[in-house]
Amino acid sequence: MCPYVPYVFKNYHPVCNFTPMNVPIHYYFLFLLWATVVSKTDAQPVYTGSRVALFEVQILQQKNQNLQLRCRMANTGRETIGIKKSASDMVVEFDTLGLPMLLRGHESSIATAVRGDCPKLKPGEVSEAIWLNVALQPRAWEGQGGCARIKFDTVFVEMWNERNIRLRYVLKNTGNAGANLFPAQTEPLLNVYFVRDEKLTRGAILAGSTSLQKGRETLDGMLFPGQFLVGTVEISLKDRTRFSPNIALEFNPAQLIEQCGPKRNVWVLRLRF
Repeated sequence: MCPYVPYVFKNYHPVCNFTPMNVPIHYYFLFLLWATVVSKTDAQPVYTGSRVALFEVQILQQKNQNLQLRCRMANTGRETIGIKKSASDMVVEFDTLGLPMLLRGHESSIATAVRGDCPKLKPGEVSEAIWLNVALQPRAWEGQGGCARIKFDTVFVEMWNERNIRLRYVLKNTGNAGANLFPAQTEPLLNVYFVRDEKLTRGAILAGSTSLQKGRETLDGMLFPGQFLVGTVEISLKDRTRFSPNIALEFNPAQLIEQCGPKRNVWVLRLRF
């Protein structure tokens, strides 16, 4: 969960995606130290000297199960990479902070593409911008038993003016099984209400709604345990009154997901009128 801290410090949460601008210098160095941590994909080969780090990853195009990415690569191993003999046993690492949220959980597919289309780099050498074509591999939850539980991890105000407000929300699977958000080709809804207190009651005023969509909040509709899903919703403030100043977000996947615990997930933001 993003802690309630001054605006400039919210960038230290890996989901909030703020840039480290205007931060006291000692916090900035701590930020850089934490940002250098990289993650390895599952089922990585044993490191034998061939290793590449991927960074500055951007999504240029997506069509069905194919992606075109723009990125840069750095040879962080002790052997030259980009040659056939080093491709199969090359370890691929990712910048955990810079990787777009939409790509998280698909590191294995990206690593396969990197091994098949890596430029020739000497140890310590960094590439220019590279265009990488990625074929997404189907993902399925292979665990036995258990159930998913989709909950709000945090919600915060991204933009607010006299007429509109835009909220960024983060959902997390806190259960012990994977969740398929689109089992029946139905888009899950997220509703937004104006409320009086910190509860969603019958007197709440519907302010707007949005749906989760493949290719926008998720690439394949799967949310594994511990993974996050990030989205935004923008609503008009014309129906907000002094009697209903707060905003409640509701995500109810009852008809879509077999999950543990309460199926009605609500997050309330207390806002001054």
